[in-house]
Amino acid sequence: MSRSVVCLFKSGRCLPALFLGLAVAASTAFAQSSSSTQYSSSAAYSPEDGVSTLSYHAPASGQNSGGYGNGGYHQYSQNGEPEFHHLAIEAGAGFNAPLGNTKAAQTWGWGLKLGGGWNFNPHFGVLLEYEFNHAGIPNNVLAAVASQAGVGVNGSVHVWGFTLDPIYYYKTTGAWGGYVTGGGGFYRKLTDFSTPVFLGTACDFFYGCFPQYSNVTVSHFSSNQGGLSIGTGLTHNLGNGAKLFAEARYLWVDSPPSTATSVGSGTVSMIPVTFGIRF
Repeated sequence: MSRSVVCLFKSGRCLPALFLGLAVAASTAFAQSSSSTQYSSSAAYSPEDGVSTLSYHAPASGQNSGGYGNGGYHQYSQNGEPEFHHLAIEAGAGFNAPLGNTKAAQTWGWGLKLGGGWNFNPHFGVLLEYEFNHAGIPNNVLAAVASQAGVGVNGSVHVWGFTLDPIYYYKTTGAWGGYVTGGGGFYRKLTDFSTPVFLGTACDFFYGCFPQYSNVTVSHFSSNQGGLSIGTGLTHNLGNGAKLFAEARYLWVDSPPSTATSVGSGTVSMIPVTFGIRF
């Protein structure tokens, strides 16, 4: 150490100058070491698309580049906005409730629905749908048929159809969505009355011997006609274009009534409720 530095230490006059020099040297070294990595982050929210983004940039090579696509964070929808796909596919099941005069001819039942179609844009599409609705027949109707047939009877009603149904999604952003739909097409209605017939006794190693019965059709009639439906539904986004949906529609089928020369049960009015998944 030189004499001047020793002298300044002893006198205390050079301490501020020495500390200033050390601070400048340390800041220069830190700036050089941090220049090899660049960070930038932003959190921006757009009311139009509800998307918040976070970005991170690392050098193409070096110890901080990592193995995750050069350290990049991709855009993520915080509100669960569903992805858009032109091809639409759906499948669901549920129940149906009769309305009006239909209550006299059928009971509550269950139903299935399958469909496929095309989304022209995020708000509008069209679906070709197949639906099957099964329902029972009220006890007073069964009793009247049994008195004529002279045997006890069971009964059921099947209504199935192929329809073309436009669909409009009035809410497409966020985890929850909504839509309205409706359309029309071809329907076929089948009504069956059957009675159990004793076939004999069967024996089984586990259950022993027991009587066997088979349902034999007592009366059957069917009709082909047109029908219309209209309804609304809610969706919940699952990601990757998949959505759960719950839907209720009003269904009207122009089934013919009974006449002196033909058998029928009149028009059908019911509300099918369906729960399913849509892609």
